[in-house]
Amino acid sequence: MRKFKLNKENKDLSPTEAQIKRQKDFSRLHHDYEKLTKRGKKPLYKDPKLFILLFLLGLIAFLVFLEY
Repeated sequence: MRKFKLNKENKDLSPTEAQIKRQKDFSRLHHDYEKLTKRGKKPLYKDPKLFILLFLLGLIAFLVFLEY
């Protein structure tokens, strides 16, 4: 069995005022949350790569239905 060494000398583990103020930036926290959860504002059809892909799929579908 492992033996663990406990650090009982340092009793004061509370954060300093500077550390607390650094973590209280709620606008940055909200901005990071919004960036992670929200989708981009650019519509899918305005993305050039996706537009070409959709166009090619539509063209292939048109040519397939034109044959029948």
